Amino acid sequence: MITRARAIKLPLWAGTPVEIEQGGWPVVESFLPAADNCEVGLTDLSHRPKAVVQGGAVAGLGAPKPGDAVWNGTRIVGRLKPRHAVVFDLGGPIQPNWENAFYTDMTDAWVLLGLWGAGAVDVMQRLVTVDLKRSETGSPNFLATSSHGIRVQFVNLKTPSPGFLISCDRSHGQSLFDACLRTGSQFNLKITGVKAFDAWREGAGMARAH
Repeated sequence: MITRARAIKLPLWAGTPVEIEQGGWPVVESFLPAADNCEVGLTDLSHRPKAVVQGGAVAGLGAPKPGDAVWNGTRIVGRLKPRHAVVFDLGGPIQPNWENAFYTDMTDAWVLLGLWGAGAVDVMQRLVTVDLKRSETGSPNFLATSSHGIRVQFVNLKTPSPGFLISCDRSHGQSLFDACLRTGSQFNLKITGVKAFDAWREGAGMARAH
């Protein structure tokens, strides 16, 4: 099995990470001491499978037009162009079985951050200059833009408790993570492990399909 290095260096003030191994990835489950409730949580989800989908396979993924995103119980699909979509798998196997040759695995090439909680919108509005809503519908949105000079793509999950998935090239992952920390410092942002993110996700109505 390939052993992978984490792209994000965690600051000492986050606490002592409690790590597990998933598919060769070092994954932070939680921190000691345990964090209290926070206005904004920031979680490194870079171990989760990610892919670009192109061509004829895009039409069957459920996002009807560019800028739309859908949650199918395990994956978020964001449509960037008519024949170009992005998949972030949050609940499936850690070793993905992509459906066909139209899928290009990007798991090692991209970082993925979860930004979530009551103050998440306030942080995102300071990270990017685009309209976060994109539409007044309750459906998730998928957008590509820049943040502090870094090309990013993100999903506004449109959950009752606000949440976003933010992705960029691995080489810029630390810079994006640090920008989130700087921007979120005034909103009681805390770095969390995946247990806290998964608990928020399920509480926000994004439970894994059974």
